[in-house]
Amino acid sequence: MIHYLYTHDMRASSLEEKAKSFAKMFLTDTVPTASENKSVSNNANTIGFYLNLINKGNSAKLAAQGDVRSVVLNFIKTFQFPNPRTKESFDNAVNDGIQLAPMREIIKILFIFYQMTSSEVYLTKEEIINFIFYNKDIALVKDVDRVKLIKEIEAYRTTSVLPSNIIPIEERNWRHQDRQITELLNVIEWSKFIEIKSNKVYLTIPQKDDDKYKAELLDIIMFDEFWEFDESDNLSTLRTSYFNYCDEHISLGSIEFENYNEIQCIRLDRNIQSIYFGAPGTGKSHGVDEIIKDCYPNIEIKDNPFVFKTTIYSDYSYYNFIGNIMPTSKNDEIGYDFKAGVFSQALARAFEYKDKEVFLIVEEMSRGNIASIFGDVFQLLDRDENGNSEYSINNDLISKHLQDKEINIGNKIYLPRNFHIIGTVNTSDQNVNVIDTAFKRRFEFIYVDVSPVRNADKTLKNTYTFKLDDKEFEWNNLYMALNELITTKMELSEDKQIGQFFIKFNNYKNGDEQKFNAIQNKLLHYLWEDVQGASITDEYSIFDKSYKTFSSLYKDFGDKKNVFSEELITLYKKQSL
Repeated sequence: MIHYLYTHDMRASSLEEKAKSFAKMFLTDTVPTASENKSVSNNANTIGFYLNLINKGNSAKLAAQGDVRSVVLNFIKTFQFPNPRTKESFDNAVNDGIQLAPMREIIKILFIFYQMTSSEVYLTKEEIINFIFYNKDIALVKDVDRVKLIKEIEAYRTTSVLPSNIIPIEERNWRHQDRQITELLNVIEWSKFIEIKSNKVYLTIPQKDDDKYKAELLDIIMFDEFWEFDESDNLSTLRTSYFNYCDEHISLGSIEFENYNEIQCIRLDRNIQSIYFGAPGTGKSHGVDEIIKDCYPNIEIKDNPFVFKTTIYSDYSYYNFIGNIMPTSKNDEIGYDFKAGVFSQALARAFEYKDKEVFLIVEEMSRGNIASIFGDVFQLLDRDENGNSEYSINNDLISKHLQDKEINIGNKIYLPRNFHIIGTVNTSDQNVNVIDTAFKRRFEFIYVDVSPVRNADKTLKNTYTFKLDDKEFEWNNLYMALNELITTKMELSEDKQIGQFFIKFNNYKNGDEQKFNAIQNKLLHYLWEDVQGASITDEYSIFDKSYKTFSSLYKDFGDKKNVFSEELITLYKKQSL
């Protein structure tokens, strides 16, 4: 049996007004009781749960200030089953094995569908119900094969026959299913990511110059985390844990913090301008976080107003990074204001609080044209012996932003010593956009190797053991054996290796089956396409050479048959971590 519980009381048509009003009520403890005003109380607590306003955290603060869009986008990104709306619904979902973030999943499937075909792309409500909510390969796993799903939908439109992985109607339990699905879709449509016409759901295609929309869409498409919970906890503890998870992933936007000066900062003795690089899964971002924690031991990074993060993508531009002049509407009159990008925001904070260390974290630096993104700011990256920019530039956009914040440094823009820039680069992505030598010279390049990380007691982190036929494989020994085969036998470059956290097994709380599925769905395709496919010799192979197609490999692995080559197994036996 598969159980679901959502709501048909979100009222998307008035969501912005209600979210702002209810957020203020929760922050001031003025939500009426049911005896005082049952209608308002019920609606406030419903919207308060789903938009995470009850928690009085970042979501409530943003909504109260009027930035309801950021709150709703975070809801679309993080809302999942199971969730602690009620203890009964939570227990049912856990027992069912449901692990589904339906709103972001709908967007991801439509986006991939759009990439796969030139014909009309849509999902019907019936298809969403069957192929997402009641699909064992979607609702019960974290790592989803969306390409396979889309092909199944296309076949269904021709044959009208549901595949065997779709849960039959008699095993479904969802009261008010149609009304609640409609309400869920209405929230996504409110965000402008989809459009609903004649019972069909279409992806809204971003306009070429709509960078803000593309960044918001990419944030949802790239997000694949799930709430980690202890099912033995009581409802109150579960709710606190769930709300904190949701708040961790919301953009802080313009939340006004208090007492910045009271935040303890352990000052650095030098300026940091570094790029951490290495194979995927080696923990580069973790290394960056450790530097920040050393400076700010008493505040979570997600709450730290002195930490600014951005992720580069293919269309990311100078104007995303520095800022741009944007049209605004005030009192029914159109005007133009400067909307500061993450660089300008971080620079202003560094000048405002010179006794604090300010970090600008630039993830995935090789995914875009980084020299173009930095533009004239590139000139500021040369630092003198004090850590300040050796040269300065004229930049009217940044100057105007600093003046608006009453920061007076004159007409010349420079980087102060307390302004740190740290980037990350996946070496396997180097072929996307090569970082030029002149840019590299301004940074220290810190290599993060593939060696496994251990706990304080010397035990390995991120462990998981599984069996194929009669052979047992431990993850850390396996990935190190794979790396040895890739570099010494197949003679491929180091950027084809994988790191210890290529799969984060701690993210899978519902048993070994999910962890095994994560290897099947995430590791196999990478090894087949990006590693084995890059080899110019057939002498050595990761997999048994009898496999000529990925589909046969994928099926046998799913049946827990040993698919690995003798060369790999020999290297695995030599590992003794």
